[in-house]
Amino acid sequence: MDTFYVDLIASEIEKSGYKRIAIQSADLSVGSQFCHAIQARFRSSTERPEFYVLGDVFIDFVVHIGVSCHSVMDPPMPVRRVFDRSAADGGKLCLYLRDVLAACSYTRLILVYDSSMHHLVDAFEECLNSSGKLSFIAECVERSGGNSDRPESDDYFCGRRLFVCTADGQRTQASSVEASVGDSETLVLYVADGPDRDVTTDYLALSSVGSQFHVITVDSNEFSHRVIDERGHRLRMRRYQKVEKVREASTVGILVIARTLRGSSALRHSLSQLLESHGKRCYTFSVNCLTEAKLANFPNIDVFCLLSCGESVLSLPEELARRVVLPFEVLVALERIEWSAPYEFDFARLLPHAQVEEADALPASGGEIRRLRGNFELRTQVESFMGTLQDNSKRTFGGVDPLHGMSDQVTVVSGFHGTASGYEHERRV
Repeated sequence: MDTFYVDLIASEIEKSGYKRIAIQSADLSVGSQFCHAIQARFRSSTERPEFYVLGDVFIDFVVHIGVSCHSVMDPPMPVRRVFDRSAADGGKLCLYLRDVLAACSYTRLILVYDSSMHHLVDAFEECLNSSGKLSFIAECVERSGGNSDRPESDDYFCGRRLFVCTADGQRTQASSVEASVGDSETLVLYVADGPDRDVTTDYLALSSVGSQFHVITVDSNEFSHRVIDERGHRLRMRRYQKVEKVREASTVGILVIARTLRGSSALRHSLSQLLESHGKRCYTFSVNCLTEAKLANFPNIDVFCLLSCGESVLSLPEELARRVVLPFEVLVALERIEWSAPYEFDFARLLPHAQVEEADALPASGGEIRRLRGNFELRTQVESFMGTLQDNSKRTFGGVDPLHGMSDQVTVVSGFHGTASGYEHERRV
């Protein structure tokens, strides 16, 4: 384990006075190694903090090691990300990057990089400054929530903070509007650490439809450059069937997986209201690990809208992806967003398009009766929900019978006497 990161996190823990720290990682062994290393750092301390690996406990600080979700989060406690470090030669990569840009025709540039190259961001900035063109870098976010060392921004590009490169080295935060995402004169350049980055590539391609889109792949200090401007258009046309599914659906389920994503709760509430205002029934499900079997339990729901990280939605297996749509696609289907716009995965930026006027409230006990807009009549929500459920006798799997093999006749059986270590009828002389 890199002692630099261990000392850096330990110093932050001491400075802020954190007492209960959760160590998270996609690789459990890496998380355990980091936990042991940082525990050793505090072994001589009089007041030792408590460390947990993926612990579901009340904590005041989270440290995430390695690859993580880049969606904009709004966690209730501070989160510090420790990124992996790519073995790529930064000097050679910047020389290759300079040659690629010299051969491209563009007015402005947005550079996006994998989190494992975060330590090269200064070198990237110096390289882009030498191009003489307006350049932006989409910087991976190290901290979120709590005592973040930078003010939270309302505007992100693919979950990353945009800053404009300047000759004096002062990083000025910028917006995606300033960067003109979706304009043909804007070049979005993704530097991928390794060849297996198809999901992230699709995520960026959909988010930058209309702009030029290039990928530089780094594989063991061998570099390659691809021009894939049309990838976003092709992906979008392939996903248009999702929009049609929402339009045809009478019952929509909203799947909530990640509750710490910024704007998740507000968007869920607004989408539910918006769908009901269009005459569709809407139900919300809170799930942890999404599987095909879980969705199969609700055959009467036509389509599911998944509130989760954009990359996780795009990486779903085909069996799940057939019934799952993105919030952006729901808003397109309900004519709240133009289909020609680049895909948007940030819930906070989707929220203004999903909001509807609040329905006039009726005085009712328990909040079970509401007024819906349109040609509807008042109804009890519980009865409406029960009416959508399929009779258990008609289901393929009716569940486990807890009384299977038991007699209908009730009998009284006398219990044992004594202690568990030696009942009276078991004692021997």
